[in-house]
Amino acid sequence: MSGYLIFSVAQREDDADIRRLLRENPLGGWVRLSLEREPNAFAADFGLSRSHGFIVAREREANEATGICERSVRDAFIDGEVRRLPYLGALRVAPSYRHRIRVLRDGFAAVRALLEQPNDLPFALTSITADNAAARRLLCANLPGLPSYRPFRQLSTFALRPRAKAMPHGIEPATPADLPAIAVLLQRCYRKFQLAPVWTTVELERLMAAGGLRIEDFLIVRRGPGVSACLTVWDQSSVKQTVVRGYAPWLGRLRPLVNLAAPCLASPRLPPRGSALRQVYLSHVAVEDNDATAFRALLQAGLTVARWRGFEVALIGLATNHSFAAVARGRRAVEYRSLLHLVHWPDGAAAAEALAPRLTHVEIAIM
Repeated sequence: MSGYLIFSVAQREDDADIRRLLRENPLGGWVRLSLEREPNAFAADFGLSRSHGFIVAREREANEATGICERSVRDAFIDGEVRRLPYLGALRVAPSYRHRIRVLRDGFAAVRALLEQPNDLPFALTSITADNAAARRLLCANLPGLPSYRPFRQLSTFALRPRAKAMPHGIEPATPADLPAIAVLLQRCYRKFQLAPVWTTVELERLMAAGGLRIEDFLIVRRGPGVSACLTVWDQSSVKQTVVRGYAPWLGRLRPLVNLAAPCLASPRLPPRGSALRQVYLSHVAVEDNDATAFRALLQAGLTVARWRGFEVALIGLATNHSFAAVARGRRAVEYRSLLHLVHWPDGAAAAEALAPRLTHVEIAIM
């Protein structure tokens, strides 16, 4: 509780206000995007989290929701071991309450007091877009009462234009019988990375049972009885949407020319304001030995399937210094950079500091 604001764990009756705050508070940048969750803000978790919740701030007298923060905890590989990694996201504050340090201070205190669990890691992961200078200045200033935001690694999100070409040789859709081999591949590859999600057969089955993914969305390369490479074409539009809310003035004026040239440049089109992007995620990327040639073929297969299914944009997230990022750049992708941060209170500083300098892999489809 903070004078004129009350902080609490969101309940189902808070769902409409959470969705409104996500809709009305787009991310800044040369394209202003709102990351929305219609028709149910809680469903975007896909049932994957060890724990999941929102803190909602309400104005005491008017009972108006003025801010939210989401915290979800999933199993991840930390220094090669499976640990419970919290992720902080969906931090949104209504315009009239921004730049009030007390709102942030008491909001983070509520997250800590009401959502943290004893077995969670003592730091959380979060991402701030590279062009969000205001958020970085505020959150990384080490202000009294706020947790520390420790810069960790750069993350690149690549927006690619799907193009239908012949399916590369040796790549095919998975069948239900392939699921255990896919889980083995994902765990074997991801254990080498820092912060990578843990995908077991049970978790993949749970994800598909929740309607979030189909077995035929997996594209695989077989190696004997096992699988040596995989990637999914994951449509999340039934629960998560990215909506264009505006453009920088210069880009708004140039948008017709950009769209006219898009087919020639193999770049994504810029839709009108208020339009949801026809986008799909290329996720669950795992390739034995980080073989760039195999990844290039897999990426082409994913873009071909995305085009067949009518998507206009395919998104894939990779560490900026990953060798696969160079392959994505070679396809004339639009690259958006973010900076991953480890968020911790003083008692989590040592654990955050001790992380080994491994290559990072996080899954943007579940962030």
